[in-house]
Amino acid sequence: MDRRSFLIAAAGGLAPAPQVITVRGPVAASALGFTLAHEHLFSNFGEPPQEPGRYEEPALLAAVVPYARSVRDLGCSTIVDGTAAFFGRQPRLLRRISELTGLNILTNTGYYGAANDQYVPAHALQESADQISARWLAEFRDGIAGTGIRPGFLKIGVDPGPLSPTDRKLISAAALTHLQSGLPIAVHTGESSESALEQLSVLKSHGVAPKAWIWIHANKVTGLSSLKAAADAGAWISLDGLDPDTMPRHLELARQLKEWGRLRQVLLSHDGNSFRAGGRRPMRPYSTLFTHFLPLLRQAGFSKEEIRWLTVDNPASAYSISVSIF
Repeated sequence: MDRRSFLIAAAGGLAPAPQVITVRGPVAASALGFTLAHEHLFSNFGEPPQEPGRYEEPALLAAVVPYARSVRDLGCSTIVDGTAAFFGRQPRLLRRISELTGLNILTNTGYYGAANDQYVPAHALQESADQISARWLAEFRDGIAGTGIRPGFLKIGVDPGPLSPTDRKLISAAALTHLQSGLPIAVHTGESSESALEQLSVLKSHGVAPKAWIWIHANKVTGLSSLKAAADAGAWISLDGLDPDTMPRHLELARQLKEWGRLRQVLLSHDGNSFRAGGRRPMRPYSTLFTHFLPLLRQAGFSKEEIRWLTVDNPASAYSISVSIF
């Protein structure tokens, strides 16, 4: 039971409907519809750190809006945007795209500690986890950089292997922030099984349950033992590198998680990007799920209900604001 549900039950009350925070404000989780759980409408990843992201706005909108509309027309209702602070996050533009397309869009707070800390701001290297958490909580309460736009989740990144001191501090800061906000913790982890289990240990030391944690890029994992351990603990498993070449692997992992009885914890997405490096790199599409992978799931015997779990119900639950404690 999460903390809010426990307190409400103890008081004999009824739990309010779960909510998700989008760039245009809170919405009922039940209203999200078909959700892409990890994409980038735009980013400057690979370029020098920027906060906020700086773009040629007419060029960006001309590229992103028609493509986002085409994905909406395929059936998408919500996009979780994983572009973090210092590699191109720009909430004001996300809100504009949401207004122009009708899509729900989520942005984030947090720091991306992967890429050898290139995108971790200098102050975070010196500050404590509590001090970093205070910065993220200020964005949660007041909005990002004077925009009034609040983050809907925490986006963290860690490097492969054992957690570095900086990465461990970021996970601790995320745990502290979650306990005060209920923001879900999505962590770029990839194939690093050792890091994944270590993160869960750090969260546990702060009293945060695995249900609050999303293993981003879990599709890259090589061994299955850590994936099963994380899933059995209650974590969210994000298979988010979907493209035509990876579909067999994604299907294999979806089948395995189904066999383990963990399909209700799986998220699907592409890690796509419709305006990469300020438009200087080719886009990575985020339509394969609709055009190719859903038919493949049906052919493989996944039921209509199971597909709804993967694309509607699971992301609505994963990105709901709720404090999850042991």
